[in-house]
Amino acid sequence: MNKVKASTTLWMIPYAALMTNLMILFMILYAISYAKKNEFQKAMASMKMDLGVEEAKKEIEEIDKTKEIEDKLKKHIEDGTLGVEITKNKIKITFAAPILFNSGSAKLKPKGYKILEPVIKNLKEIKKPITVEGHTDAARIIGTKFKSNRQLSLLRTFSVIDFMIESGIPAKNLSAFGYGEYRPLFSNATPQGRAKNRRIEITVLRKTVNGDKI
Repeated sequence: MNKVKASTTLWMIPYAALMTNLMILFMILYAISYAKKNEFQKAMASMKMDLGVEEAKKEIEEIDKTKEIEDKLKKHIEDGTLGVEITKNKIKITFAAPILFNSGSAKLKPKGYKILEPVIKNLKEIKKPITVEGHTDAARIIGTKFKSNRQLSLLRTFSVIDFMIESGIPAKNLSAFGYGEYRPLFSNATPQGRAKNRRIEITVLRKTVNGDKI
């Protein structure tokens, strides 16, 4: 009788082991979901380097350069005027337009040059294609020399690119786009939304497919 009872409960041993492993897996996934994205990317790149993947070392260098940007501009990241996003295909740095330009102006502020300097210094060493995008809110331009928000956004990107070229980034690696109000991140119906839509995005293209930019 005892032997029969013991045999019918043997299934609980592998079941308990399975539940334990699933719990560990979920804990790992939970930890990863709260880890900083650049740290996770670097960990993945380190694993690839250990496996002999040639591009892994370059990936780690790119992530380290991005970390330097984050460290030097930590104050702006914390107050929400600057954002950094890292994926396997790109590094995107988003600036709130007012920290670089005065309202209705396409000329970089003195403070804007200082904010861009550490960014450009590190991007210069990454040596990858870079796009600069200008975005505005949907408010009409009144009493300025610009015909439209799109023109203002494009001329702002030219100001950033001119400074990049002066700082040593090859012009052939740079592309400019001015989208005006046509690619909003948030609704233009609120002051908060309009403020977040006024931005400059600098994107480093880390990978290409068949020679085409991603």
